[in-house]
This record gives sequence, structure tokens and C-alpha cells, in this order.
Amino acid sequence: MKSTDIVRAKRPARRRVRFSERISVSFVYVSAGATIGVLFLILGYILFNGFFYKNRVEYPAASFTSDSAAGLVALANTAVKRKELTFDVLRGIYTDGYANWKKISDSAADIYPYLSAQAAARAQPVFGGIGRLSEVSDGVEKMLLYAASNPGGIVLITEEEYEAFAKKIPHQLRRISLRNVALACNTDVTELFGNFKIGTIDESSIEKIYTGSITNWQQLGGKDLPITVILPSSAQFFDSAVSGESEKQLASLFAHAERAERTERDGSAHGGGAARYVYASDSAEYTALLRTVSGAAGLLPLWYADDSIDSLRLARTERGVNLTPAFIFEKPVDGGRFGGISSIILNTLMMIVLTLLFSVPPGLFAAVYLVEYAKEGRLMQILRLGTETLAGIPSIIFGLFGMLIFVQGFGWGICLLSGSLTLALMILPTVVRTAEEALKAVPHSLQEGSLALGGTKIQTIFRVVLPAAFPSISAGIILATGRALGETAALIYTMGSSYNLAHGVFDSTRTLAVHVYLIIAEGISTDKAFAAGTVLIFFIFIINSAAKMLIKRIGARGR
Repeated sequence: MKSTDIVRAKRPARRRVRFSERISVSFVYVSAGATIGVLFLILGYILFNGFFYKNRVEYPAASFTSDSAAGLVALANTAVKRKELTFDVLRGIYTDGYANWKKISDSAADIYPYLSAQAAARAQPVFGGIGRLSEVSDGVEKMLLYAASNPGGIVLITEEEYEAFAKKIPHQLRRISLRNVALACNTDVTELFGNFKIGTIDESSIEKIYTGSITNWQQLGGKDLPITVILPSSAQFFDSAVSGESEKQLASLFAHAERAERTERDGSAHGGGAARYVYASDSAEYTALLRTVSGAAGLLPLWYADDSIDSLRLARTERGVNLTPAFIFEKPVDGGRFGGISSIILNTLMMIVLTLLFSVPPGLFAAVYLVEYAKEGRLMQILRLGTETLAGIPSIIFGLFGMLIFVQGFGWGICLLSGSLTLALMILPTVVRTAEEALKAVPHSLQEGSLALGGTKIQTIFRVVLPAAFPSISAGIILATGRALGETAALIYTMGSSYNLAHGVFDSTRTLAVHVYLIIAEGISTDKAFAAGTVLIFFIFIINSAAKMLIKRIGARGR
């Protein structure tokens, strides 16, 4: 056989080998890419939701805002962290409906409502009375100072008083925008039909109702009932209810409704299902039409509303920044519902320091003994098997052990020390095993050289072996630290859940991971859970980065 025939005979086999290699390499690349992609997707999702929030929120009033309500101006302390309020909330504040800002804003301060005598006289018929908790005074400037000096202070004055005292308003006070306009409707719209009744609609549906895009309540999930839109004959009806950009938006909405009404009147509208429009000459007729016309709907300043007129809650999507400097540097209040996580971050740092202090030195010494002094045999096999078994035991078991021994047995109670010792026992097997393997990987030639130069065994271990194994040992410590940072089950039984800053090792406290778990389990806030989780991720990233930098510096010195 010729040599060329041999080459030709071998070519197909060579092609088959190359094809199989390509398949294998492609599989490796696809698997690696998919794994990395999924990890980055999970991490990106957590970080995005940690930095930003997007929530579906329901309000009794539309987004139209005004600097005043019925001629009244509200000024709140900046510590309240609220830039706008709905009119019904403002009314609730001054009629003893709220005693604390908890249900209104991200503040746990008590509410201290102040108002001038003129504002009280104007608010009396609008609010239906003034509560006993509200302080009324003729001295406007004194009321302003009271509200400015109190973190939960809010003051109500007239528009005329605001203009007169504009230059004397303390910088601690902020003018509150008020949402005064609700979508009112006839009571037959919200009646129960079957097992359902309409109570909430999307806020964007208001424009569709006014322009005739939606003509029947059935299109919004209600019963089969034509919509009749009540329109004011003059925009003055909404004076003091809206201002600024909202006034332009409302005027544009009414202009669209008027065009739709003219189109319907000229006979070019759709058939019987089209929206009908009815004009009211004044506020009395406007509210009367809402009470009497079946299927009626119309925007209404909230101070005109009463029990004979229903209103629909309006849902809208709100977006904003979730992780703010205030969240990081303020202490938590009311179980984490308000405030930030500053004390929890410090508690986590203290827990990590104590845990590493209790686990790293014993773990390193145990690894040195196992590698340098212990003799191979039955006992060593049992020790290694026990260490590997402990490394795989669920953390909840360590939590039960810590509760029985440290909390109850030693009588320390649920505290920082009990939790740290429990975590130290939990990560100790990981420290021992990684340190043992790192010490075994050190070349024997280094030890022999040290001993040949007259060094003792203990000097060789501490000055040659441990520095050479330090990078690998550090990697094991980083893994153990990461596990301790993310632990929750073992700490709930031993460290507790107090969100206050621990002033000693016998104080109960919580870590970031426990905080994330608790505010999710208690239904407090998913947004705050994502924000705290993002801080925890950065916490681990900083620890890992610092450890790698330390390893590089020590490695450079060693060379």
C-alpha cells in the first residue's frame, strides 16, 4: 500500500477526533457561560432591587397636587421625610386620627400638630372639627418655631399667613404638597355584585374615562353600568385643589373631555355604550349629580366629599432609590420598619471579629498538630471523619447546641457572646480542614532547609511553614467568614433579634442576615430586605477584597 493511501485512510479518523473535541469544548463553554450567566443574573437582580424600588401603591387621591388645600398651607419638619400628603391624611392628623408618623412616612416620631387661630377657623368646617391633640395659637411665628424644634411637628396656616411670614419660616420646615382630588362616583358603582365589587382602578384610567375610551364600569372590573362623567362648568371649582403643573394637567384633561362631549353631541360618537357628559353649574349641583345620577363619576376636591358619595382608590406605580445614605447611617426603629441599619452593620462587624477570634487560632493550632505532630493511625482517621462530618452538619443543629450549652448551660442568655461562640464552632471544621490541606501543600524542602540551618521545629512551623501556607489558609478563612456572615438559623436561638447596638458581649443583637430574614418573615418591607441584602453583599465583597490584598502583600514580602 502506498503512503498516500495510508494518509487518506487516516484522515476520516482524524476528522472524527476533531469533531468530538469541538463538541466537548463547546459543551464546556456553554456550561461555563450558562453558569456564570445565571450567577450574574441572580446577583444583578438582587443589586438592582437593592438600589431601586418599584411598587404598586394605592391612594385615595389622584396625583394632582397643590401647595394648599381650601386656603390652608401645611409645613412639616424635615425629619418627617415626607414631601406630600393626601388631604384625608392631613384631615386625620388634625382630627386625632393619627398619633404617630409611622403609618404615613418613614419616621417613627410622634405627631405634634400645630395651627394658627385663623387656620383653625378655616379648617373647622373643612375637617369636620379639630382634634384635642392639635394646639391652636394666635402666634403664627411661635407655632412655626414649635414645629421646627420638634422632629414630628407639623403646622397649618392660611395662605395669607404664609405670604406674610415667608421670610421667617425656619429652615427645618418644608412646605408639603397636598393631593386633594379624588375620583368620586355614585354609590351604585361600588355596590356588591356577585362576590365582587370595584374599589380600586388604575390611575391612568381617569384620562380614559374623561376622553370616552372607557364608557362602562364593566371595562374596569365593575358591573355592567354606563359611565356618566360629571364636568364643572368652570375651572374655579378646583381652585386651591390643584396648582402649578397639576393645574395644567387638569385643565388639559377637562379640555379633552369637552371635545369628547362636543363630538358626542354632534352625533359622531359611538353608539349607546359611549360615555355621557353632564355639566354642573356649581359645587352644590356637582355633588348632587354624583349622588343622584346612576354610574356617575367625576374628579372631586376631597373637602366636598361626604358619606353619600363614594370614591375609588387609585393605583399607580412608584419608582425611587431604595439604598440611600440615610438607610446606611441611621439606626433602625420599630423592628426595622423605619430608619436604617447602622447599628446592625456594627453588630455584624463585632460578631465577625469575635467569631474569627474564637475559631481561627484554635483551628490553625489543630491543623498544625494534625500535620506536624500527630501520627497516622486509627485515631487520626476518626478525627478527620469527625471534622468532615461536623463541616456538613446543618447550622440549625449548631444553633440548638449553642442554646443548650451557652444560653442555658452557662447561663449567658441570648447574647452576642453565645452567638459568636456558636458560629465559631460551626466554622471551626472548615478552618481546620483548609488549614490542614494548606500545610500539607508546603514543600518539605522548605522545612528541611530551615532545620538544616539550625531552626527548631516550632521555629520552622511559625517562620517558614505557616507563612508559606498563608494564602491557602486565608482562602479557607474567607470561606468560613462568608458562611458566618450569611448565617441566620444558628443565631436566632443564640444571639437573638434586637436591632439596638450591642454595648457588651452579653447584649442581644442581630446581624444583617438575620435582619433580612426577619423583615421578610414579619412582612415588614421587601424593599428594605433587598437594600439590607445589597449591603451584606458589599460587606462580603469588601472582606474578600481586603483579604486578597493582604495575601498579595504577604506573598510579595515572602518573595
